[in-house]
This record gives sequence, structure tokens and C-alpha cells, in this order.
Amino acid sequence: MTSMSNTTKNCSTIAGSYDKNGLPEDFADFAETVFDFIRFYGLGEILDPSVYGKVKRRKSEYIFCSVTFDEGYKSYYYLTDDDSIEIGDFVLVPAGKDNHEAVVEVVNIEYFSEENVPLPIEKTKRIIRKCTDEDFDPLVA
Repeated sequence: MTSMSNTTKNCSTIAGSYDKNGLPEDFADFAETVFDFIRFYGLGEILDPSVYGKVKRRKSEYIFCSVTFDEGYKSYYYLTDDDSIEIGDFVLVPAGKDNHEAVVEVVNIEYFSEENVPLPIEKTKRIIRKCTDEDFDPLVA
């Protein structure tokens, strides 16, 4: 539950019709304030569950990205410090015993405290970086 200050506790319930005769006198001011807010921030972002439902990372937590190789069905954990990586991004990672570079897709992102990491930190490979257009078409200069 979010705590509220005394100034935000003031609310009222209005019963009646939703037309000029049933609205409070200051409804136009209220409507303009809400409209300005939505116009500034965008309606989509305010009501988008991927924005308001996202868990923010604590600085002490590790970022584990689950990635898949070539539309594979099994995912693998990689570590990153890059907060800008999102699900659906393609990233460059060291793969296999020889650590050759591979392009993979991020399918999930999870945050873990040091006590709850799913794999030992020192044994988990790290994402090299987000992919660029050149990673997909090396002939583009």
C-alpha cells in the first residue's frame, strides 16, 4: 500500500449523470489537468503493463539474461551489467568450449541477489554487447 500525504487524501464521490448537468463545477479544470498529463507522458506508457509491471533492479543485484541460440528451445543464462538490454534484443556472447562469438536472442531477464544466483558468478559467461546492424550483415560498411 502506498502512503499518501494529507493533500492527496482529499477525494470526493460524485453521483449523477455524466453530462454538463451532472458534473462538478471544476470538472473542466480536472479534465484539462488529466488531458495535459496524458498528452505529455503518452497514454500508451501509462497503461502499458510492460512499463508499470517491470521490476526495477537494485544496484546490488546481478542481471541474468536467458538467451536462445538459433531459435532453439533451450535457454542459457548469461550475465550482464547493461541495464538497457531488453527481452527480444539480440546480443553477442561467447559460446561453446572455444568461446566463439555467437548472436543470440534475449528471451528473459531476471535479477538475483548474490545469495540467490542460479549459477556461480565466476562460472557464468558474460554478454559481450548488444548487436549492431553489422553483426547481422558484415558486408554493410
